[in-house]
Amino acid sequence: MMAMVPRAGPAPDGARARRDRRATAAGSADLADRGPVVVLATAYSGAERLRSLLDGRPGLACTPGIGVLPLCEQAVAVWRNADGRPEGGPLSPLAAASTRALTDAVITSVLTRAGKRRWCEFCYAMPEAAAMFAQLYPGTRFVCLYRSCSDVIRAALNASPWGLADPALAPFIRAYPASTAAALAAYWIGHTRSLLAFEAAHPQAVLRVRFEDLAAAEQQTAWAVMSFLGVASRDGDAALTRDSHAQPDSVVSPARTDLPAGLIPRAVLAQANDLLRQLDYPALPGSETT
Repeated sequence: MMAMVPRAGPAPDGARARRDRRATAAGSADLADRGPVVVLATAYSGAERLRSLLDGRPGLACTPGIGVLPLCEQAVAVWRNADGRPEGGPLSPLAAASTRALTDAVITSVLTRAGKRRWCEFCYAMPEAAAMFAQLYPGTRFVCLYRSCSDVIRAALNASPWGLADPALAPFIRAYPASTAAALAAYWIGHTRSLLAFEAAHPQAVLRVRFEDLAAAEQQTAWAVMSFLGVASRDGDAALTRDSHAQPDSVVSPARTDLPAGLIPRAVLAQANDLLRQLDYPALPGSETT
């Protein structure tokens, strides 16, 4: 919430400018301290390790993908249709206010139940859902969590050895019915590409975190996350320790590339390797088209 500065009467231009700068700085600090936190991650990215670090922060209520961002996106789509406004254009004031009232009610309910003052959502929807949320909640801090393509594939296969039932993966499984690894790689490519595009569009509001850095240098990486979110100095996290309840699939370091050859078509492999290079991961080994 922006800090309000009382007006005592007319002020010289210089004094007014200084006062406005102070008000803006106070408002920015308040937004950084109290604004929502959203972690954007793929499925099987080991996000439970990051959540174990954030869950214990005083005042921070973490929720595991309750659907607020997709709800916001859907409400905006309905309002655009009702207002006859094109996709990507500005919202009407009524549409913005109505959508915020809807999502505010959900967030307030979560915070009230948890007895906390700041909401932190782990979102596994495609990052496009975050763009409108960022517009409606400009004080939001986003953490984009990445994991290597091979480790996401391996974690998914280990978690579901008899087949993948996640609805988010269904379009990719239909596209690559002969190779589950290829379907998972295509999912990783689509999600990772969208995450990078979101980063580029919101550079001041986004922190990039690689899961492998959490696993290999947890204290240093966690400190960077807490500092970015504005909770490190307040909570006194001088020594952050590994949570003993982290799930087994999240204890992998460094990124591995030992997927059997022939599982991923060359076209998919080339796209994955391009994104891996952008994230400073080693490339996947070559494979023949399945």
